[in-house]
Amino acid sequence: MAPSLLFKLLRKRSVAHIDADGKRHRLHGSTRVHTGMEIQIPTNIVLPQSTPISTRGSVTSTPQFVQRQLPVLFDNQALSVFQKPSGLPCQGGSKVTYSVDSMLNNNSTEQFRLVHRLDRGTTGALVVAKTRLAAARLAAAFRDHEISKTYIAVLRGVPDMPHEKYTAKAKSAITKYRVLKSGSLDNTRICVVALNILTGRKHQIRAHCAHVLKCPVLNDSKYGSESTTGSIHLHLSEITIPDVQSDGSVGGRSAVVTVKSPFPEFWQPVFDALDIKFKSQI
Repeated sequence: MAPSLLFKLLRKRSVAHIDADGKRHRLHGSTRVHTGMEIQIPTNIVLPQSTPISTRGSVTSTPQFVQRQLPVLFDNQALSVFQKPSGLPCQGGSKVTYSVDSMLNNNSTEQFRLVHRLDRGTTGALVVAKTRLAAARLAAAFRDHEISKTYIAVLRGVPDMPHEKYTAKAKSAITKYRVLKSGSLDNTRICVVALNILTGRKHQIRAHCAHVLKCPVLNDSKYGSESTTGSIHLHLSEITIPDVQSDGSVGGRSAVVTVKSPFPEFWQPVFDALDIKFKSQI
């Protein structure tokens, strides 16, 4: 079973351990299993047929295509950090032709394992593990909030507290933000904000910007932005992770790796309008 499918089943609570008394206990990605454990999985799983890489004839299924779509920002024996583009989902589905997971694992001799995800429209740094032990350690680090992430977003409008740190709370989720610069784009008031999330709810930043700050992310039609064309302006600009080794150990107590992700080209009109130098970290 592919690791991506296993983690999907774990997130859906479809994998469980049955103890000696017949009780069902949900398994997590960090759960240790051992010989003799009774594991319950769905019986209706349909596994895709594997195809040797040499027989894949699609022009867009070549390693060169993957390299163009997923530039490498950082790489070692335990993990890689890729630059995820807008519009590419992290995992496959019934209506998904290409995903980060399939593109990597269908075109490499290494077995890549997703340890976190970005929304389809979100761009920026995406961490992928190369070994099972590294994946388990990184997944635990994300779950236990050991990871520092800074997102940059363009919002329609300017929050009421533009120059101070503010904590937005909704549905037991916490987001901190500060406005970096504001101005106008096509006669619309916008601002560029830096955001840090202290929790990991689905669509947390997008929901908080729209419903708490009353300033949706630019082009995010799902959460109330007036524009329905163009890409969402939400970017994972910087991420700091433990310096995980291939065996799951960490290089040292304070050993970390910080990776910065350049902004995508479609941000240039915003930067021009606000007089921000393009391709530089704000």
